[in-house]
Amino acid sequence: MELNYQTERDKDFFETCETVRKSLKPKYISGNEIVKIAVLKEAKSFYLDTKSISHIINKARIGCMTKIKSEATRDLYIEIWIRYIHIKRKNPNLNSMDIARIIEKQPAPKFYISIKHALNLYYKLLKKNPK
Repeated sequence: MELNYQTERDKDFFETCETVRKSLKPKYISGNEIVKIAVLKEAKSFYLDTKSISHIINKARIGCMTKIKSEATRDLYIEIWIRYIHIKRKNPNLNSMDIARIIEKQPAPKFYISIKHALNLYYKLLKKNPK
């Protein structure tokens, strides 16, 4: 799975981290604590295009999710599969590409980034965006 909107995702994640940091008391909180909270905040999208979402739907359909090692990626696949099933039940005439287009435009319940990667990303983005 390739992240198609990585720059957009990174910008949104950084803004979320900064919102978390500014909202917390005491004034200092570790980067680790910031990203643990930020990754669970709603994201503007899944940051994937229609083709990638359709690919996830098809992999989930044939049962390939057990081979996914990353918990964040597995959670992403499960969330997209659940949405696919929900939309398909309401609109049985839609094909997987049509449903993928719908999902692409929906917000995601969280950022699908591991804590380790999120922490590295946050520090990298902090260097690029000094306060």
